[in-house]
Amino acid sequence: MSNETLIEKYFSKSLSPNETLEFDKLYESDSDFKKDVDFLKTVKLVSEKEDDLQFKSQLKSYEDDYSEHDKKTTHKWLKPLIAAAGLILIMLSLNFFMNSKLDEDQLFSSYFEPSKNVTSPIIRSTDNETTVNNAFIAYSEADYKPAIVLFQKAYQDSKNSELLFYEANSLLAIEDYENAITKFEEHLKYSDILTNRSHWYLALAYIKTKQIEKAKQELKSLLNSDETFKKPEANSLLEKL
Repeated sequence: MSNETLIEKYFSKSLSPNETLEFDKLYESDSDFKKDVDFLKTVKLVSEKEDDLQFKSQLKSYEDDYSEHDKKTTHKWLKPLIAAAGLILIMLSLNFFMNSKLDEDQLFSSYFEPSKNVTSPIIRSTDNETTVNNAFIAYSEADYKPAIVLFQKAYQDSKNSELLFYEANSLLAIEDYENAITKFEEHLKYSDILTNRSHWYLALAYIKTKQIEKAKQELKSLLNSDETFKKPEANSLLEKL
C-alpha cells in the first residue's frame, strides 16, 4: 500500500490492524513520512474546529487525483496537499485571530447602561400626572416600552430635544438598535446639554450593529468635544476598536 493511502486512511480512521502496524513502522523509521504526518496533524487540529468535512474532502480529492495520474513520484499527491493545507492553516489562523480580536456583543454589554435621568426630577404624585413625568417614571423603572411611547408624545407636545435622547436610550435598552440609531442621529441635530452624550450611545449602537468605522467617528467626536461624560471610557473603547 502506498504511503499516501496509508496517510489518508490514518486521518479517516479506517486503517486495518495490519495497516496500523505498517503505518507505525513507517512513522518510526521514515523521517519524511513522519514529517508529513505531523504537519497534517497540526493542520487537521485547526481545521476540524472550523470545517472538518472540508479537510477530509480535501484529502480525498488529492488521493483521487493521485490515483488517476502519475504515481512515479512518491510525493506527487502529498506535496500539493501540503501546500494547500499550509494555505488552509494560515487562513484559519488569520480568521481565528480576527474573530477573537473584536467581539462586538461583548464590547456593547461591557460598556452599555442606559443614561441616568439628569433632565427632569421625578415627582410621584397624583398632582403631577404629566406625560413627561410619567415617561421618566417608566424609564427609571426600566419599563422601556411604555417609556418610549410617553417620550414620543411628550416630545410632540413640547419639542424638548432632550427627550429624544431618553427615547433613544430606551430603544437601545430593548435592543431596537436600528431605531435607536435613527433617534440618536436625530438628537444630534439639536444643541442641548445632552447632545454630545448621544455620540457615546450612538457609538455603542454602531458597535452592536458592526459598523465599526462609524463607531470610531462618534467616539472621536465625543473626545473632541467639551463634554466630560464617558471620556475615559471612550478612550478605552476607541483603543479596543
